[in-house]
Amino acid sequence: MQVRHRAILAGLALTLLSGLALQAVQAADVTYRWVNGNGNLQLSDTLPSGAATNGYQVIDPHTGAVVREVAPRKTAEEKAREAAAKEAMELAEREAQAQAERDRILLSLYSNEADLKQARDQRLDRMDSRIAQMEGSIERMQANIDDGHDDPAYARDLERMKQAVVEVRAERDAMAEQFEADLKRLRELRSNG
Repeated sequence: MQVRHRAILAGLALTLLSGLALQAVQAADVTYRWVNGNGNLQLSDTLPSGAATNGYQVIDPHTGAVVREVAPRKTAEEKAREAAAKEAMELAEREAQAQAERDRILLSLYSNEADLKQARDQRLDRMDSRIAQMEGSIERMQANIDDGHDDPAYARDLERMKQAVVEVRAERDAMAEQFEADLKRLRELRSNG
């Protein structure tokens, strides 16, 4: 029984060793091809360190077929360009998605140009009324100051009111510009739809 057991173990060991030997032969049975620093094509069964940086091919020495190709390592400049291009592409995608959402909202709010113009006129009229009321308040406050109302807090309130009018006018102008842009975009969407 011991002899049989030893024979089985010896057979397993021989199988294992022959498998390892075959793998070692197969691993050494490749050729590397690369271009050196002078631009000359090089072939060898070992790969110098510079070739790994510049890229190389693994060749089957029996058939000459390319088994694997390893690209050159990218420079920091190439990596930065790729990152910038990727970032620009992602930004463009986000902007396209945002534009699609704005378009969806625009089309859901206004069925035609007349609806948009009506909404524009109503909103701008409200802003104009608000500005007129504020300007009326400014005139009354200024008249009170001119008549001798010399409270410093009252004068500060007047200056705040004047600044508020400037801000509301800017808001109105921005709103008018946005309505014009929306009108132009609505026309584009309706003509393409």
